[in-house]
This record gives sequence, C-alpha cells and structure tokens, in this order.
Amino acid sequence: MTIAVELTRAVDGPEVKAMLEAGGVKVELKDGGSSLRVRADNAETVSHLLEGWAAERGLPFVPLQLDGSSMVLVPPAG
Repeated sequence: MTIAVELTRAVDGPEVKAMLEAGGVKVELKDGGSSLRVRADNAETVSHLLEGWAAERGLPFVPLQLDGSSMVLVPPAG
C-alpha cells in the first residue's frame, strides 16, 4: 500500500526517510522534505515507526492517520 505522509518540519524529511527505510519501508521524499510517499504492508507499521522516531528525539509529534492512504506527523491535540 502507498501512504502519503506529511511532516510538520521539512528539515526532518531526510532523517525520517532514512529511519523508515531502515525499518524496511520504501520511501520517496517529496516537496523539499515536507512530505513522503511511503510503500509499506500496512499503515500501522508506518505509524509505529514514526511514533518511535519522534519519541527517540523528544519531539512533541504524533502520527495521525487521516484516511486509509494518508497521515500527518503533528503535535498532539490538546
């Protein structure tokens, strides 16, 4: 399945791409690093990898699935 992932910060794009690829997911960087096109078996895998990446860096971001083929990495609603 292909999932469009929008990032809060374009500067994170290359690092998130590398992390996802290390997790066995195919990734294409888009829009100067602010979005990714991810090919994975399921959205849960992508969400888990994104959540772990943000937690490891102490960043206040969580993955939010918008629909079956897109998600964003954003600050949690509060």
